[in-house]
Amino acid sequence: MSGFEIRPATAEEMPEFTRQAARQIALPPAMLAGMPPEWTLAAFVDGQIATTYAWWPLQLRLAGRAVRVAGVTQVSTHPAHRRRGYLRAVTRRHFETMHERGEEAFAGLHPAWMAIYQRFGYGSVTGRHTYRVAPRDIRFHHPLSTPGRVREIDPAAEFGVLVDIYRRYREDRTALVHRGRAMWFAGALQDPPAGQQRVVLVYEEAGLALGYVIYSHGREANGARRLRITDFFALSQHAHQALWSILGGYDNVDDILWDNAPPDDPLPLMLTEPRLLNQTVRDGIMIRVVSAEAALAHRPYASATELRFRLRDDFCPWNDGLWRLATSPEGGRVASADGGAVDFTLTPDTLAALMFGRYSASTAHHAGLLDGHPAPDVLRRWDEALRLDHPPHEAEHTW
Repeated sequence: MSGFEIRPATAEEMPEFTRQAARQIALPPAMLAGMPPEWTLAAFVDGQIATTYAWWPLQLRLAGRAVRVAGVTQVSTHPAHRRRGYLRAVTRRHFETMHERGEEAFAGLHPAWMAIYQRFGYGSVTGRHTYRVAPRDIRFHHPLSTPGRVREIDPAAEFGVLVDIYRRYREDRTALVHRGRAMWFAGALQDPPAGQQRVVLVYEEAGLALGYVIYSHGREANGARRLRITDFFALSQHAHQALWSILGGYDNVDDILWDNAPPDDPLPLMLTEPRLLNQTVRDGIMIRVVSAEAALAHRPYASATELRFRLRDDFCPWNDGLWRLATSPEGGRVASADGGAVDFTLTPDTLAALMFGRYSASTAHHAGLLDGHPAPDVLRRWDEALRLDHPPHEAEHTW
């Protein structure tokens, strides 16, 4: 196309890159500042930026193992250039480069709309559970006598306490990010809105920290008196109940809002009236399996077996074909199936969801996401091999 090119933005072009992305995403430019030019791609039309695209090099947990992921962000297209395939071209270029370099096998993002990214093979791998509950409704039907204490800390002075709890919690989890200091202070520990107060509470037993909650509270623009949880991780039932007991004691708060509770959070099982949590669920992050062979080898598996499948992938043609995966707790051994029978055919979005434990192969089959007629014993083998101890959960406020 005459006058069209895809390349990284230069340092001199980054202010315009940031301005364009912030305007289309409707965020303050300061929130998008600091992206290195080498982690960007842009579509230029006649020398002007038409599409912005960037990524952070992240690590996520996958069945307890650290895997590298390109955290895609700042995706936008100028209104005058939409519906022309520019984002598709930029995304394809990024995936080609990722595959050639072999540095990350996965790309991930928070979607504005899932339908946009399903076209490129992304699959939804986590959900975001939201609670909206009045403090007076935090009542436990099996109250525990907690042996520890809750104390407030200054996160600048005792930052390591929070980091240690988070690292221990994420150890055997899936989809939680390895946080650097900048990610902490741009996310869970960011300054609260004007006129509100931030509080950081830690639960300890015999000097060992076993949980924390970070929240802000005060009047919001609409006059509501709200307490917003930005981070909550507990390593024991005592820590969990002790911290929620503190939150339930706020008499000057209309409601407590937590918009990203884990799918296996125990609070609904602990409350006398769990329906008063007013729990809702929406989609979380999406993952693209960019290099299937490397991605499948990264993940540890719950059992030793062989899985054979046809991956249909027109967007990343190096993935398209027949695959044989030998699974074990140490990881996978992947090779071309070179013909022969396969268990079923699937697409990259379904493969991502299966790998991250969003749903099982049996569930995917019942939803019509697997092409073929797999026997029940085949589905059971897949279910067991891909089984996780915990459902996937991602708790970030950034990227």
